[in-house]
Amino acid sequence: MTVFLKFLGSRVAKVVNKPFNIPIGDKNTWSGITTKEFDANAKAYSELLKALNDDDIDRVIYCKSAYEIYVSTSRGEVNRCIANLKTNNAEFKN
Repeated sequence: MTVFLKFLGSRVAKVVNKPFNIPIGDKNTWSGITTKEFDANAKAYSELLKALNDDDIDRVIYCKSAYEIYVSTSRGEVNRCIANLKTNNAEFKN
């Protein structure tokens, strides 16, 4: 899974390895790094949700970050989803 996330960018791949706290305040007041981390988390979160089946989504729908989704699902289930991600990505590019 992390290999696919690295394909999306190094920040995206790093998001699943550490807890993410949603920044407080108006988005216009965030630093550049905070904004990039927020965007990377959103991208990873979205891709992880796309890869999961309905049973897994029921378990992770209340997770607030990509890290929480990654930790909540067993690595076997996440790795099984790689094929779905690659298929979705290929369809999106075509």
